[in-house]
Amino acid sequence: MIKISKINSDDRHTITAEILKNLPQWFGIDSAINDYVHGVKATTFFAAYDNENPIGFIAIKISNEYTAEIYVMGIKELYHRKGIGTTLVEKAKLFLKNAGYKFLIVKTLGESCDYEYYARTRKFYKKCGFFPLQEIKEIWGEENPCLIMLNVL
Repeated sequence: MIKISKINSDDRHTITAEILKNLPQWFGIDSAINDYVHGVKATTFFAAYDNENPIGFIAIKISNEYTAEIYVMGIKELYHRKGIGTTLVEKAKLFLKNAGYKFLIVKTLGESCDYEYYARTRKFYKKCGFFPLQEIKEIWGEENPCLIMLNVL
């Protein structure tokens, strides 16, 4: 049985590391994984469990009084396309809406970069109600255009 829990403990680090290290098509750079592992400390964090085993998570960072951002999210590939990612996004959106936030953004690899796994990521976020807002190269560089996507809560 899949269960979603809000996590406030250092388990956030362990869950983040375990899941991201098992998603090399999306998170293949060790230094980026380490940055995420340390960065989740300052986030609102929800984890999905299959029995006692963590299988996915979403970490939300507050940008300002109106806007929050999906800082990082990951679902073990074995559990893709089973509704777990959608459930995590919906849980985060409900939490943020109840807290008075108006917008949720996510940054992902832009459409001008032809990479199958991130095409799937963009499709997922669109299914969750996000709209492409702007693609910019100043954040991650020319080789990795950043697409900012927006969801109105």
